[in-house]
Parts: sequence; C-alpha cells; structure tokens
Amino acid sequence: MLREVGKRNFSALEEFLHDHIQKMPRTTLRYAIERFDPSRRRYYLDL
Repeated sequence: MLREVGKRNFSALEEFLHDHIQKMPRTTLRYAIERFDPSRRRYYLDL
C-alpha cells in the first residue's frame, strides 16, 4: 500500500516514513522505497 501512495504523492510517503520508520518492519520499508533512486533508498535503509 505504501508503494502505491508513493506513486501518487511522493512527499506524503516520505513524511510517513520519517514518522514511522523506527516501528516499520524491514520488508515493508523495502517495498515502500523500491522506486526511490539508489542514494535515497540507501538513506532510508541506513536509518
């Protein structure tokens, strides 16, 4: 679902990730950021 939100509203997805990344399962995070550019994806995986 997060991946689909990111297709329509990228800024809303980034805001959600910043608020919930600490509680989010790694698999969910990977699906949510799979369309991000590599540097942005690395940023979120390193948090």
